[in-house]
Amino acid sequence: MEHVEPQITDGPAAPAGMTYRYADMVEIGTWFNVSHRAVANWRSRYADSHPFPEPDVIIGRTPGWSPDRRSEIEQWEAARPGQGAGGGRPRKAE
Repeated sequence: MEHVEPQITDGPAAPAGMTYRYADMVEIGTWFNVSHRAVANWRSRYADSHPFPEPDVIIGRTPGWSPDRRSEIEQWEAARPGQGAGGGRPRKAE
């Protein structure tokens, strides 16, 4: 699967009296009982073979996802390669 860089553009202002809320990597980490660093690692480690869902917003350098996409992110996590996928280091011949 080829990784395509997303187009990033300035977003619109929220209407008066409304604030949009997004989930950051810390919150996503709590969904899976992992650290935000683990989520950041998922984003980079699987970028080519199993890309993490693209964020809906970037504030400064912090990505954010709509909480409505939680099930999509949970499906991504359930399908990600687990520990030992790829075989690891070959064993020594005895």
